[in-house]
Amino acid sequence: MIDGQSRIKFRFIHASDIHLGSIIHASVKENNKIDEMLKEAVYNSFRRICTSAIEFNADFIILSGDIYDREFSTVKGSRVLYDESIRLKKENIHIYLIRGNHDPLGGEAREIFTLPSNVHIFDCDKAQSFNISKNGKIIAKVIGQSYKSRWEKRKIALSYEVEDSSVYNIGVLHTALEPVSSKYVPCSIEELKKIENIHYWALGHIHKCRILNSKPVIVYSGIPQGRDIGEEGIGGCLLVEVMEDLSQQIKFIPISSVIWKRAVLNINDSDKVLMGLNDMEELLIEKGEEILNAHVEAPENLESVYPIEKVLKGYIVHWSIEGRGQIDELLREDEENAEKYLVERMNKHFLNERLFLYTNAVSINTSKEIPDIDYLIKNNRIIREVNDIS
Repeated sequence: MIDGQSRIKFRFIHASDIHLGSIIHASVKENNKIDEMLKEAVYNSFRRICTSAIEFNADFIILSGDIYDREFSTVKGSRVLYDESIRLKKENIHIYLIRGNHDPLGGEAREIFTLPSNVHIFDCDKAQSFNISKNGKIIAKVIGQSYKSRWEKRKIALSYEVEDSSVYNIGVLHTALEPVSSKYVPCSIEELKKIENIHYWALGHIHKCRILNSKPVIVYSGIPQGRDIGEEGIGGCLLVEVMEDLSQQIKFIPISSVIWKRAVLNINDSDKVLMGLNDMEELLIEKGEEILNAHVEAPENLESVYPIEKVLKGYIVHWSIEGRGQIDELLREDEENAEKYLVERMNKHFLNERLFLYTNAVSINTSKEIPDIDYLIKNNRIIREVNDIS
């Protein structure tokens, strides 16, 4: 066994679920500059990951599946992977990737461009491992297996055999972590913990960044750029620094230029009685300003390498207007046009800000105001009788 004195510190980036070839599902017709940025956001997220690898002197990048959004990749998506791989090769940074359920390796799937020698794609028929060297020494081993088809029901993690515990071992897996009847590599956290000599499980498939276990590390890096309201919140990747004693420090690298957000506006939280649609508009604008001025936190139990606001360009918001009040009756008279009016007014107000806030939808979910007890006693026979009895 190699002692800690002869080991070398190193860094790597863990990312997943890039989905090259997909786009943000929103169209900002009111602002061409923002609309174009949304179309490029997914591609720019991968470019930003590669820039981060260079900026933070990473030795290699792990990609845990779904690099492309579909089995037959688009020319543009393939070209972005090719261009960034060439850029990384000049810095001697390697990429180790598995293919997931969106971009399985079996069948007729193939790369449109011939990728450079620093890109290593794991086989889909059996688990495969790569040795990673630095300064002439093996510093880590990466083991993984790509999906063969869109549904991967094999318990492939059980074939990840690593005998050498003297170097840092990384298992790469695209899984839903559902141990029974799963179409996405059935396994459990307990099964992964029992596999010997693996220090870090680099997971993909779940689009939320989460550390599930600390020893061994079992972690989803999450999606770098959310594309719809189902992928809410800040996206990014992980920077992992491995020490001579094989311990590690994990930090979050924010990547999302755009954050999807659900925002609830409760009319009962306002000190002002809302009488007209203009009152509702003013309250929405006030809440929108609060969103723009709020500090964005990194995922739970993670420290960000720099303030998230450094990369953030704006928000796409789904508003839900809730609560009880007199204005409910007014809103219900022409609900569809009221929602449309509020969307238009919010976008007119916020789309020219340095940090934009785009209202993608407004849902009116208010209720009628509850009458006071005297009104109910006077107008409801049952309540009147209950009151008399009491």
